[in-house]
Amino acid sequence: MTAVAETYDRVWSPLLETVRADALDCVQANLAVLADRHGGEGAHLALGAPLRFDVEPGPRVAASLSYRLAEAHEQLGLRVASRWEGVDGARLRELAGEADPLYVIADAYDLPWTPYAGRRHTEHTFLLSTSDTVVDAYHDETPWGPCRPGVWRLSPAELDALPASATALRFTTETVAEPPDVLTANARAMADAVPAIDAYLSADHGEDLVLDIWLLGRSRLLHAAWLARHDRPGPEVDAHVQAWLTLASKSFVAARRSPDGAPTAAVLTDLGRLLHEDVALAARLAARAAVLAAIQEVLRVDDSTVRGATSLRELPNYNSFGLVEIIERAETRLAVVLGDEDLTPEALRDIDSLCATFALRLAG
Repeated sequence: MTAVAETYDRVWSPLLETVRADALDCVQANLAVLADRHGGEGAHLALGAPLRFDVEPGPRVAASLSYRLAEAHEQLGLRVASRWEGVDGARLRELAGEADPLYVIADAYDLPWTPYAGRRHTEHTFLLSTSDTVVDAYHDETPWGPCRPGVWRLSPAELDALPASATALRFTTETVAEPPDVLTANARAMADAVPAIDAYLSADHGEDLVLDIWLLGRSRLLHAAWLARHDRPGPEVDAHVQAWLTLASKSFVAARRSPDGAPTAAVLTDLGRLLHEDVALAARLAARAAVLAAIQEVLRVDDSTVRGATSLRELPNYNSFGLVEIIERAETRLAVVLGDEDLTPEALRDIDSLCATFALRLAG
């Protein structure tokens, strides 16, 4: 299959430069481009706001087209307005000339700008912005070379050569308001997912586990990017993401060296550790946000003052009455209640200790 030449597009190429394609899967990547086209640079990072462990039958980490489309509607406001099945290249050109860009799902084996062309059958997405312009934000490595975000011009003959097997979608955009307390929702969702995590870890896994770990690593990287956009990064988040990316590489190498592609015991052990650390990390992030917000509200101090204090007693306006109100406000926000066994002298000594106490209660 003849490769097509990449080009520069004044509308789409700048968008591709800022999309976090390295943190997105194939279905998400081109949804992200649509989101930034309508919502501005970084709008797609809302996909990283939820921290979840969702599974589909298999069990497999949830990443199906229907799951991703529902996610894009909820987080990005992208709603499917029209859908065409079994579309060939000529029909795609016709549809692309009518209105907004088409989001297309096709077999990468037939797509000449991808390294998979003529080599591997796998579902792939792209945007057809006009009758001859392909936009593809996917970022990954393949045995035949890298996939990188880009724009390509295709001749009518090249598009007409596509078989009648594509699905084409057109989206409308709706305004989506960010939930008021994403971090607490994440902590509760991850705590509730512990039984599903344990069941997943005890299930039989084959080569699909490598893809699942890759998906989980990318989702955690996207969550870290969303946290950074909201001024909530931290060394522990970065270290946790790096551990996920390292496991993705480790699982790939282990599977390639295994005769049957089955995961090794070491990979499964690391996977279990990181999934349970997801639960603990979500609780710590939510607890810290709740406690810091309560301190600022009760003691009427700014964020920099709170973050610069090493103990609660150093804070302006601090007293025992204020401490009680801080605890009660954090309890209300997190929907947990600290018992007498939690409120030890050590727990009340400094901000970090109080945050850790709430995190332990929140994680269950």
